[in-house]
Parts: sequence; structure tokens; C-alpha cells
Amino acid sequence: MIFKTNEKYEQALLSALLYIQTHLEQELNLETLASHVGFSPYHFHRIFRETIGEPVKEYIRRLRLEKSAYRLKVSEEAILRIALEAGFKTHESFTRAFQRQFGIVPNEFRNNFLRASRERKKQLQPKYLTDYNLKDDSSLLPNLSTAKKVRLEHVRPIIVGFVRHVGAYDKLLEKDSSMSVLWNELFQWGNANKLINADSLLIGIPQDDPSVTPLEKQRFDVCIQIPEFRNPSGHIGCQTISAGLFGVGRHYGSFDNLAETYIYIYDSLVTTGKYRLRHSTPFEVYSYSLIKDDMRIHFTDIYLPVEKNKGD
Repeated sequence: MIFKTNEKYEQALLSALLYIQTHLEQELNLETLASHVGFSPYHFHRIFRETIGEPVKEYIRRLRLEKSAYRLKVSEEAILRIALEAGFKTHESFTRAFQRQFGIVPNEFRNNFLRASRERKKQLQPKYLTDYNLKDDSSLLPNLSTAKKVRLEHVRPIIVGFVRHVGAYDKLLEKDSSMSVLWNELFQWGNANKLINADSLLIGIPQDDPSVTPLEKQRFDVCIQIPEFRNPSGHIGCQTISAGLFGVGRHYGSFDNLAETYIYIYDSLVTTGKYRLRHSTPFEVYSYSLIKDDMRIHFTDIYLPVEKNKGD
């Protein structure tokens, strides 16, 4: 669990973290954030650093650089534009900060990703024709976890109550894991406030790109769909999954090879050149049942944000 402080601080910090998350491309400073949660700048900075483990300024800078790295991978935007929207005043200052964080300059980072994508595209068609389409009539890939069918879906905004976990989240649904405790807590909150029912979606939101953000700092939001927005209650908050077009693929069984399903959706839509990734966050929807408080996952639908390539 991310917060180890009293409830008043939990609510304030969660509100501040959400504000930062949704205003990364706007002016953010200590005074603005402190005012947003009703604390003095000195008091807010001290609580933030003690609880989150990073000073406010460094936390914001890291998220901006990580988002910039993602944009370099998924778009053809000019590096200067990405730099300016990340709060840097010049291309040079952005390049220095980017290199300090990732050990590589932005242009080389982008070129390496594009080079790897081109190689994947060369290998893609014969691989899928041979391995996936001609061998048998199964609806699954040879890994027996990834469904062959990838669909497109226009998603409306989804309001969710959530608890944020920071760190490794590969064991999120294992019984008695620290992550499963968060799910149980969320169910109790939703039931107590009469916000959930048998049709409420169970959702996971990986907020960070695992190839960019260090494992110990990766944010994962354990969520359940609710009908209306609620103010934070302790470390349980609310957020909205934005509307848009998503490529959707289905995963069965263990989460150990969940990344393979993500890659398959990406290859099916993006590597083939039909679509490109949008500047949005993917999410996962879990088909589940509760049997005597024991949650069983039947399958996971992965939603990858995409948009049509220009000219298609």
C-alpha cells in the first residue's frame, strides 16, 4: 500500500497525486499543490517527501520525462514541442535532463525504438502466418493464453474508485497477496457506500510504461467502476478513464505472460501500420466471480489506446 500515514494526510496526498497526474502539461509548483490540498507549502513538502519518497519537484520532473519518453516512442512530434510541453524552456535543457534520467539522448532513444519496430514489422507477417494462422483452428495463440481475435472498441468515460499500489504488480490477484488485500478493501468501501453491484467492472490501470519507469516506482491502480464521482476517502480515490478508441485483446490464465498479449495487440494494430498509439493510458478489465469472498478471474480484456494513422 502506498500510504503509511494518517487519514487526513492520505486524502491530501492522493488528491495532490491525481492533480499532478492530470495537469502534467500545465504549470505545477509547490505553492499551487499545497493550496490545492489546504496545507502550507512547507508542511505539504515535508509530508510529500516523507510519504512518497521524492521531493515534489523531482517527482513532477520524473513523471514529465517518463511521459516524454512515451511520446517519443508513439508519435512523430518534434522533440522541441515535447520538451516545451514537459516544462522545459529549451531543447538543450530537455536533452540534458533526459540523458541524466535514461542514459541516452532523446533523438537516439526514439531512433532505437523505431529501429526495433521496423525489425519487428519485417518478422511479423511470416511469424503470424506460420505460427498462428495455419497450424490449427484454435482461437488461442500457441502460448494458450492470448486470444487471436483483436477488436476495436469505442469506450465511453468510466468513473472508478481506486486504490494505488506502487511497485511490482505481477501478483495482483494471487490469494493472500498484498495486492489482493487492496481489492478486498475496495469491495468493502464500494459495498458500504452502495456504489457497486454484480455488474460493476473490475479494472486495473498500469499508469507507467514498464520499459521506462523503474519497477519500484511503477504505479498500478486497483479500480472498480462506480456510478458517480466521490471525493477521496483515506487512500481510496476516484478518477475517470477517458473516452476514446481502444484495441482490445483477451488474455486467459496466469498473469505471468500477460505482456505477450499486450505485444500481440500492439503488433496486430500498430506494428502492421494500421493504427498508432494515442497519448492515453491502457487499462485491463477482469471477468471475475466471487465465491465465499474468494475472487476468481476467468479472463482479462486488455484495452490499448489507439487511433487511425493519418491518410488511412
